[in-house]
Amino acid sequence: MLMNKSYNHLSELCYKYQQDKLYGEEVPHSTLLKLQKKFNLLAGENVIAYLDTTILGSGKNGICFTDYGIRYRSLGGKQGNTSWEDFINVDNISVDNNVEFYFNHEKVFLLGGGSNYPATLFIELLVNIRDYLREHSIESLLKEHSLPSYTATNEIKNICTLFENYDKSFEINNGLVVGEHISKKTYEKQIEHFNLRPNNHIIAFLSTFSLKKMDGIIISGEGIYFKETFVSLYYPWYVFRNLPLHLSLDELIIGKNNIFHLTHCNMDNSEVLLFLRNLQQCVRLMHKDFVTSLNDA
Repeated sequence: MLMNKSYNHLSELCYKYQQDKLYGEEVPHSTLLKLQKKFNLLAGENVIAYLDTTILGSGKNGICFTDYGIRYRSLGGKQGNTSWEDFINVDNISVDNNVEFYFNHEKVFLLGGGSNYPATLFIELLVNIRDYLREHSIESLLKEHSLPSYTATNEIKNICTLFENYDKSFEINNGLVVGEHISKKTYEKQIEHFNLRPNNHIIAFLSTFSLKKMDGIIISGEGIYFKETFVSLYYPWYVFRNLPLHLSLDELIIGKNNIFHLTHCNMDNSEVLLFLRNLQQCVRLMHKDFVTSLNDA
C-alpha cells in the first residue's frame, strides 16, 4: 500500500472535537491567508487547526492551533499566544459567561463574537491536549505519522457499490450514486459546493434531501464530508475510522454531538448507519494493516 499523507495527534484530536467553524486541515484558503497576516505567524509555523469566531466566517478573529502553541485574536484585534511549553503548566482552564477564557485565572481570549462552538466542549478539548502533553511530550503531540493511500485498492468504492441501488433506465436510486453514475455536471457542482481540495476525488455521493440536491454525504479519496444547511463537517479517514456514530430518531449524531438530518433521505436510516460503519471498518483495517507493515519493515 502506497504512502500518501501524514498526521499528528494534535490534528486527530482537533478533528474529533470538530463542530461549527472548527477547521482542521481543510481551513479555507482565503481564511488561511488572513491567519498568516492577522496572527503574526512565525516563518515556517504550521497551522494545524483553527476555530473561527467571527459572525460571517471572515477568519479575522479566532483561536489557532499551530506547531508553536495556541494563538488567539479576539474582538478589537487583541492578540495573544501561549506556547506548548507554557500550556503544559496551565493547571486551571475556565470560562466566564460562556465567552471569556482564563488560563490559571488570567484572561486570555474571547470565544464569543460569532462562534456557536460550546464553551464547555472547547475546555474539554484544551484539557485533553494539556493532559496529553503532560503524559507524553510536545514532540509526541506533533510527531508526524505516515498514512496509507486509502484508495490504493478499490475497497472503499466496493462498499459504496454494495449499498448502491441504481437503475439508469428508470433513474431510480436510494440516493447513493457511485463513480461513473455521478454525472460530470453534478460532480463539478459537488466539488465546488463541498469545497474539495485539488486531487481529492469523489468516490460516491449520498443525497439526504432531494429538494436540495447538493445536501448529503461525500465519500472522497481522503475522507468523508457531511453537508446541509448550517452543518458542514469533514473527517479524514484516519479520524473517521474511530468516530462515534449513532441514530436518534431521524437524526445521525456524529462525533461530539453534531446533528445531521436524515428525515428526507431515500435510504433507510438504519442502512445509512450500517453503510457508514462498514466504511469505518474498512478504513480501520487498512490503517491497522499499514501500521503493521511499517512495524514489520
